[in-house]
Amino acid sequence: MAVRQIQAICSSARATWKIHAISVAHRLGAVPVGETSVFIAVSAVHHADALDACKFMIDELKATVPIWKKEVYSNGEVWKENPEFMERRSMEPAGKAVDAPNVACRRICCGAKSKVSDESTACEMNLE
Repeated sequence: MAVRQIQAICSSARATWKIHAISVAHRLGAVPVGETSVFIAVSAVHHADALDACKFMIDELKATVPIWKKEVYSNGEVWKENPEFMERRSMEPAGKAVDAPNVACRRICCGAKSKVSDESTACEMNLE
């Protein structure tokens, strides 16, 4: 579900701005404090298109992709929900389908890692 939603965000950005290429990476598994968990890169002829698309994509990723994290402390652990996602989700009508482009998904290592690439949209996604 998360992969399809990120692909839909890539397609939406491509439809809105004149973009040459998009690359998205979201880490899976343990991410030490202070390390990067999300990476979005956009190339375009005009920097304003690339910057606007990047801002849109990170905002949409946080608001529409179902990602939760477990914070581990010395005295225990807690699952945290993404507040932007939960807020957006509460405003959507029930049963709303998510449109996603037809992009092949190749899974590696039991689905723990994924790389998605589509020449027609030049949207590349790496999950590590």
